[in-house]
Amino acid sequence: MKIVFVCTGNTCRSPMAESIARAKMPNLDIVSRGLFALDGAPVSQHTLSILEENQLPFPENAKAFTEDDINADLILTMSASHRDTIKRMYGSEAHVFTINEYASNSGDVSDPFGGNKLEYLKIFNELNPLIDKIKIKILK
Repeated sequence: MKIVFVCTGNTCRSPMAESIARAKMPNLDIVSRGLFALDGAPVSQHTLSILEENQLPFPENAKAFTEDDINADLILTMSASHRDTIKRMYGSEAHVFTINEYASNSGDVSDPFGGNKLEYLKIFNELNPLIDKIKIKILK
C-alpha cells in the first residue's frame, strides 16, 4: 500500500507526517509531497530537530506532487484546500482525504512555517495520534 501525505511546500507538516507514519507502519510505502513545493528544498530545521529528538527517520528534501502521485492507494492532505485542489486538478478521487477526515476528526492541520519550535512541536503532537488512528484503520 502506498500513502502520500500532502501539504503546501513539503518542508514542515507532510514530511513530519511521513516520518511518523514510516516509523509506525514500516511495511508500507509512505512518502510526502507539496502542492507548491520547490523540488530539493530542505526540510525545515525545526521539523528535523523534532524528528531527531523522537528518533524518527528523516524524510528526503521537498518534492512536488505530480500526476504519478495520484496513483497512490491513499492521499492524505493537511487541509481541505489541499484535498480540493488535488480533486480539481486530477478529478474526483475517492482516495483523497484530509488527514483529520480520514482519522474521523475535523479541521485542518495548521501550517507552522516561519514559526518557532514550539509551534512545530504542537503540530507533531497533533499528527502523532492521528497517525495512530490511521494505522488502526488501515491495518484492520
